[in-house]
Amino acid sequence: MRVDRRTAERGVAFLACAELLTVAETFDPLGLAVCSAALLALPMRRRFPLSTLAVTLPATVTEYLWLPAMLAMFVVACRASPRVIAGCGALLFVAALLPWPPGALLDHSRPEILTMVEGAGLLSLGPIVLGLLVRTRDELRHRLADLAATQQREQWLESQRAVTRERARLARDMHDTVSHHVGIIAVQSGVLGATEPDAGRRADIEVVREHSVRALEELRDMVGVLRGADAAAAATVGRTRLTDLHGLTAESLLDVGVHIAVAPGTSWDPALEAAAFRIVQEALNNVRKHAPGAPVQVSVLTTEGQDALVVEITNGPPGKDVQAPALPAGGHGLAGLRERAALVGGRVAARPTAEGGFTVRAELPL
Repeated sequence: MRVDRRTAERGVAFLACAELLTVAETFDPLGLAVCSAALLALPMRRRFPLSTLAVTLPATVTEYLWLPAMLAMFVVACRASPRVIAGCGALLFVAALLPWPPGALLDHSRPEILTMVEGAGLLSLGPIVLGLLVRTRDELRHRLADLAATQQREQWLESQRAVTRERARLARDMHDTVSHHVGIIAVQSGVLGATEPDAGRRADIEVVREHSVRALEELRDMVGVLRGADAAAAATVGRTRLTDLHGLTAESLLDVGVHIAVAPGTSWDPALEAAAFRIVQEALNNVRKHAPGAPVQVSVLTTEGQDALVVEITNGPPGKDVQAPALPAGGHGLAGLRERAALVGGRVAARPTAEGGFTVRAELPL
């Protein structure tokens, strides 16, 4: 069972008080003075260990009390420098060695004096050795705590390095695969646009080419950010401001009505605007996948208390004569929206409407 250091000190202090019983029969005014001073000084041993030792030494010299000076010496050994410890230990040794009155030393025989020297040495060295052991234990504990903190820090740095390596790998994969396919789309659409005689088709092909070129530009920026291991910057790559929402909806190939009741400016947090933009972008993408031909209403406004930005995308039921395109779906759309909103401290709710459509509502704190 582990005993707390302070509990042990309190126990020794209690024993020092109980030590009075051993001198109760020989109590006199001198004993009352030195014992009272020694016991009253003990509670101050932590704040003033040297003064406490000085006050308790007379009780040791007069041979009334021994434990108060030993307890004070223990505290000194726990805190003071080696030179101070040696000096205090010498004082305690002399106080324990000299009889009271000091002239009585001449009345002792040589064996008695040697016994007194041995007892004084044990009385002074015991608290010093015990205090140094406690001090070493505390220092070792602190060093172990520092070592554990350093190891934890190294583990965190290693995890960050692993994340950086993984981002670099993802950047390479994105560059090598996505840019290859999108680059082919951009080149082929450019060739088709140059050879297509029909003006309407040329306009559609030009839209495909512009989107593919823009995708390559954003991919290039994204790869650069990922290589720099800056996730916050990666979230804002490309046209991700609220002022870009009109262009996004116009190019979505959907019947979209937009209502933006806020005045975005330079004071807006780019990460917040990027989250709102990406939420609208992903919601429109889901409409194209699952409800083609449905009318869509996009609204961006602030709450009454001006403490949150509310982004709501509502679509009606899909068109009856429009077939859903065969686009890949990973099932991570809504989960991704919730994760993106959570990055800025917001939340996303999605639910079907009574008319057969769907609503996505995000609240992003300002």
